[in-house]
Amino acid sequence: MDTLRMLHTADVHIGAPFKFLGTKGNEQRLALREALARMVGIAREGRYHVLAIAGDLFDSAFDSTETDVSFVIGLLHDAGERCHVVILPGSHDYYAPGSIYEREMKRFEAGGNVHILTPEKRVIEIPHISLAVHGKALSSNVAADSALAGLAPVGHNRWNVCLAHCSVAGFSADLDGAETSARLEDLAEGFDYVALGHWHSYRIIREQAPPVLYSGSPEIVARDQQGAGFAVSVSLSDEGVAFERVSVGKRRIGRHSLDCTGVQSTEEFVKKVLAAVPADPDLILELSLGGLIGIESALDPERGSAELERRYFSVRLAGKGPSREISREELLAAPEDTVAGTFVRRMLKRIEESEGEERALREEALQLAFQLFKGRDLIG
Repeated sequence: MDTLRMLHTADVHIGAPFKFLGTKGNEQRLALREALARMVGIAREGRYHVLAIAGDLFDSAFDSTETDVSFVIGLLHDAGERCHVVILPGSHDYYAPGSIYEREMKRFEAGGNVHILTPEKRVIEIPHISLAVHGKALSSNVAADSALAGLAPVGHNRWNVCLAHCSVAGFSADLDGAETSARLEDLAEGFDYVALGHWHSYRIIREQAPPVLYSGSPEIVARDQQGAGFAVSVSLSDEGVAFERVSVGKRRIGRHSLDCTGVQSTEEFVKKVLAAVPADPDLILELSLGGLIGIESALDPERGSAELERRYFSVRLAGKGPSREISREELLAAPEDTVAGTFVRRMLKRIEESEGEERALREEALQLAFQLFKGRDLIG
């Protein structure tokens, strides 16, 4: 074989609850299934030799439904005799007594093309394509040691690929204090590719010798995700390793900051959002609202958000929202012997002495400054 073709994915999280999506959570659970089905279809129709899943195929090691389990097993068997599926248990679907992989091992491997790495079985060899796939399956929800330590290529195989579900020291932030990061210096020489899982965004940790990549989740799993929606297509040959992202996801996250200054109604707010972010039934939109709205404004951001839910997959308001203009009575309620009170009275006097554009600017400056005195965030 001159070239070995592999499709690398991770963090599918079949069965994730999606509480942040409310009533649309079930739709996104179906989207995870669809993303996995697309990857299996790509692997089968694209004549890939391997589909490598670097952890967290399921969202839970013990609580996956029989419907989800049967769907996944049947789908992976449908990848065909030519395509071997290698699964590394991760931090969510770790391998332990009574866990999904320990309990259903025979069903997974019954088709002959699905293989599961376990804490005891760290190498899976597929002789007819001269491939060895290595990996240390997690036996709990956190790694106890470096996921790359202790693994070494098998010399009689032409290709050696490493799967790891972990953070990488020096490349990952906001780590769980109980988690042990993998160290690239623990990676033995002779591997051809390192397929990572655990971080949900596509990321190249090392370009070559060998390439070390996170595939990211093939579909959105959390609201704070960026860079999800892909798998990685890998080609191994005597000329080296080539890889590229393959789009498989349906939905995406979008963030937008909107200045609501001058908005008089909820309808006007909705139109302003749609003008800035075109309607998209697959967009999960996070809106940060800022600015200053008038005393008489009828804007209701929550009602506007509910209206926008019909134009996007999901809408969430972030931040404190726009600040409402403060009345003259409230301004003058600030005691005269305070900094705020002194400032208000001086500004009101200057406003009375001004006209036109200068008056408008001073009125706006008074409002903004008093909002800051009250500790309000006008940016959102």
